[in-house]
Amino acid sequence: MPVTFVWDAIGGISSSLILSGSFHLTPFLSFFGTSQIGLEGEHLGIYKADGLSSVKWISTSEPPKEQPLTWYKAIVNAPPGDEPVGIDMIHMGKGLAWLNGEEIGRYWPRKSSKHDECVQQCDYRGKFSPNKCSTGCGEPSQRWYHVPRSWFKPSGNILVVFEEKGGDPTEIRFSRRKTTGFCAIVSEDHPTFKPESLDQDGTQDYKNNVIVQLKCPINTRVSTVKFASFGTPSGTCGSYTTGDCHDPSSISVVEKVRLAASVVVC
Repeated sequence: MPVTFVWDAIGGISSSLILSGSFHLTPFLSFFGTSQIGLEGEHLGIYKADGLSSVKWISTSEPPKEQPLTWYKAIVNAPPGDEPVGIDMIHMGKGLAWLNGEEIGRYWPRKSSKHDECVQQCDYRGKFSPNKCSTGCGEPSQRWYHVPRSWFKPSGNILVVFEEKGGDPTEIRFSRRKTTGFCAIVSEDHPTFKPESLDQDGTQDYKNNVIVQLKCPINTRVSTVKFASFGTPSGTCGSYTTGDCHDPSSISVVEKVRLAASVVVC
């Protein structure tokens, strides 16, 4: 079932803090004549509440941009609502991020080359090659990184970012995932297989298998049905059209189900 998600920015980092220049990075930690690979900031746990005071942070209204090997810290409020949250790192280079001591993970929004041979329509017929049917030329490998809402406090959340290559921390944004529409299509001759639909003799009961279930996110509901067709529709999500075979009562049937509950079964 194709689902369309729209991310809307709801605010960024209002103030950023960076470490003093003498504490940007120590590639190796030395203890009693031995060496250990790692970052001194990670060793001291400066991304945790009990480790923040172990170093001297420098407050600034204009954090350095495009500067490699730099730690940033900011105080952020929890995004409103209850939708899933992601952090937009498209303007950063490569590094790690933490929220309230919890590791969001490594980010690296590397963009593919615009000169790659991407196609608008894919056709896998013929000889295969690794670059066949390439898509997303010039787009980042990943832009948004999921941040569980359970990690947020109502206010005073501490976001810590370690940037390796250099980026613009003033452009970091939290975004909410908002469902604006979804589509589903099911065919009588290609039903979804479920083990529980098998009879005792191992045959499949197709009557119980032709079903589409759409469950709305918390505190949301389906506001309108834009298209429905029991017949032979064609097209893609957002641009379906009726075919030669079509039941005119399709939309009214689905509308009755929509008004009944937040779980829509067709």
